[in-house]
Amino acid sequence: MNTNKSATVRTISKGSPFTDTYDLIVEVLKNGEWTYYQGFNTLSNDYAYSEARSAEARAKAEYEN
Repeated sequence: MNTNKSATVRTISKGSPFTDTYDLIVEVLKNGEWTYYQGFNTLSNDYAYSEARSAEARAKAEYEN
């Protein structure tokens, strides 16, 4: 039994804040595949990067257990 359930989380900058709903995306690695966790638009949200770091911490806490 594997007791090490470490979550792998990443934040990627993808697309354009002018044309895409989310250009800053937090993803979680589940079953070998990166899946969407939460997205942010850096044009309309002055705190997008800070909120992305908070989302990373939430994702790690959620998926570690």
